[in-house]
Amino acid sequence: MSNLKILHITDLHFRHNGRLFYSTGKKINNGLILNGHNVLNVSDRDITNQKRNILDIGSKKYLNDRIIQNIENFKPDMILLGHVDRLDYETFTNIKEKYSSIRYAQWFLDPLNKDGPDYIKNKNRFFLKYQFCDMNFVTTSVDAIDFADDFKTSFIPNPIDPSIDKYKNFNNKNKCKKDMFIAISHGQHRGILKRDFIDDRIKFINKLTKKISYNLFGYKNNPIWGQDYFDELCKCTMALNISRGKPIKYYSSDRISSLLGNGLLTFIDEKYLYQDFFNKDEIVTFKNVLDLNRKIIYYKNNPRLLKKVAMNGHKKAHKIFNNKLISNYIVNKTMNNKISYLYKWMND
Repeated sequence: MSNLKILHITDLHFRHNGRLFYSTGKKINNGLILNGHNVLNVSDRDITNQKRNILDIGSKKYLNDRIIQNIENFKPDMILLGHVDRLDYETFTNIKEKYSSIRYAQWFLDPLNKDGPDYIKNKNRFFLKYQFCDMNFVTTSVDAIDFADDFKTSFIPNPIDPSIDKYKNFNNKNKCKKDMFIAISHGQHRGILKRDFIDDRIKFINKLTKKISYNLFGYKNNPIWGQDYFDELCKCTMALNISRGKPIKYYSSDRISSLLGNGLLTFIDEKYLYQDFFNKDEIVTFKNVLDLNRKIIYYKNNPRLLKKVAMNGHKKAHKIFNNKLISNYIVNKTMNNKISYLYKWMND
């Protein structure tokens, strides 16, 4: 595969002053560069945040003009969009007509299932770009999406970046002061919790066994961000991966990449079907909260087995979910290149 010029338009969170240095956009970006591509970034929400104008609601015109200028100057082979919600229909149409030789793709992290949270909102956000893109990449199984064409939509896992997800927590026995890490938030753009907010995740957490210690963030205290997130994560041997809404095939918040990627024994509801990627010696699935509590106590009382499964899960996750592999898949599918590598998650 030849080296490409790729314009990557996504929120890189510069306005958050490093609070989200481990974002998926950053990980995909790093993967593209590691694969030898020339990547130019446009951080769309940072642009609209810095240029507010009462005559330009949401700074959409300013953003659209900036993107067109970047295309004119850079002349990319491919444009990759990550949650670009303020690029309007007219601008998309004009870009596609003027730059018809460019290949277009989007990646989309939020759930796209009727039983999931914010379904209509997420569907509309996704579909605006879908109709213009040659390929679309989602972290929900395509099987669970009833409005997207299989031929131009593919599943990708949440990427692990070895330069970010660099810890091997299964070797940190002396530093692990607590048993279970749990972190929830009400949106990555929100640094603090919504007042008096409660959802099904909190109801579930309240049913967890009291026989172990927890390092819990986002419930009765604020979510945790930046390097503090990794520092607190590394104080635990186990982690619960919990996402908003009813479980959907393969969908998870991007937090799962941090849990598996940094070597914690990770528990996940079996209805997400991650057993398609990991066996019982690499991840722990559970049927319900009673089953989860039983398994938590079992691994707590078997530290050698806990370490073994955590280590295996870490090794497997870095092998099949790494950002270099996922970025390569995105480019090859978008550019209609022959897929020669057998991706573990390709035929979902």
